[in-house]
Amino acid sequence: MRGREGARRGIILITVLFFIALLVSGIATFLRRATLDGMIARNRDLAARSEALARGGVQLATALLLQDRLDEEAIAFRSDTRSDLWARVGELKIPVDDGGRLRVRIEDTGSRLNLNALLDADGAALDEDAEIFLISFLEKVIGEMQVSDEEKSYDPAELARNLIDYIDTDDVEQRGDAEDDYYQLQSQPYRAANRPLLSLEELGLVKGFDRALVDAIGPYATVYPYFDPDPQDKNGIGINPNTAASHVLAALYHGPPGDRQLADQETVRRILGMRDGVAMFCDETADRPGCMTLEEAEVEGIIFPLPTWYSDVFQVSAEARYGDVRRSIEAVIDRSDPTDPRVLSWRVR
Repeated sequence: MRGREGARRGIILITVLFFIALLVSGIATFLRRATLDGMIARNRDLAARSEALARGGVQLATALLLQDRLDEEAIAFRSDTRSDLWARVGELKIPVDDGGRLRVRIEDTGSRLNLNALLDADGAALDEDAEIFLISFLEKVIGEMQVSDEEKSYDPAELARNLIDYIDTDDVEQRGDAEDDYYQLQSQPYRAANRPLLSLEELGLVKGFDRALVDAIGPYATVYPYFDPDPQDKNGIGINPNTAASHVLAALYHGPPGDRQLADQETVRRILGMRDGVAMFCDETADRPGCMTLEEAEVEGIIFPLPTWYSDVFQVSAEARYGDVRRSIEAVIDRSDPTDPRVLSWRVR
């Protein structure tokens, strides 16, 4: 009898221990799930707050750009330089009362080379040296790529022709073949755009332009603005020497027609040294204190494409953080009509 009673108690004890273990496991699972759900809800809330703050950063950038435009109209002189408030706002970490962090960077499109400036609205080259310039530019970019020589086995002349054929308005290659032959043979067939590039990423669709090359071109180039230059306007659609970084200034293509070349290191250093003072570069007709011409920096001859001195299209990057959650918005703002600024591009990261 005592043996049966002990066996029965042992079974009861095992059963109780089993259910206790099951209960503890269930509680642990519940706590883990509750903690995970709490973290998901927290991150979702912080992500929403970060995106809202980043959107506010784009609105702040737009306000700064419109104020700058109004200031230019008030003095009847337009220029964009690195001393403008919109250009210096990127140096600031903007405090937010609820613990968020915001940084806004604004870049005028003139600080990079506009690839769409190579052709006019009719798809014709703006200058007889357009293709030669593009070859020189691609040679520079390819030469500076941080890859092996085998990975840089591009043909700049062929790439230049392919790009011009892709964006010009006709359907025939410069060599006489149909432009779409190559594109129609791809796994997902498409056609040459026969229009300005809509984004730098679109370069990846052009014959011969792979991802590595497109990424290498990115720091130098833009596709904005889309407009055709007014021959009577002294403001071109090329590089702004007042805002371009040193590597972009090295793409200034100058000299007599037929014998132009990219700016060398010494020329770039002179430009940087002169603009670091209180002066700024202007076109040769500008009559304003502090204005210098590029000729004073020994940039001789005609520059292709013609330099720009001010911009109406700007690239804005607004990055917001709450805790370890970050959201970034990249936008392109057109302020050509100050009463109705337009968003040309919008990307949330």
